Amino acid sequence: MNDLILHPAGETETTALAPFSGPGPGPGPVPVDTFGGRIYVEWDPQAAVTPLGQLPFFTECLQVSGLFDP
Repeated sequence: MNDLILHPAGETETTALAPFSGPGPGPGPVPVDTFGGRIYVEWDPQAAVTPLGQLPFFTECLQVSGLFDP
């Protein structure tokens, strides 16, 4: 009865699919689909952080979800 496992072990650690070399999801610009068309977001490690930095991704979420289609 002492071999009873009450909580199983979590998931094993995985490695990233692409090498990560700094801020942002990876090297090069990231394509983002918005209401005005496709734009490309690129990170600048020397730039100051702004509250609107993630706005393109939120706009893509709204566009892809179809929330404003009607």
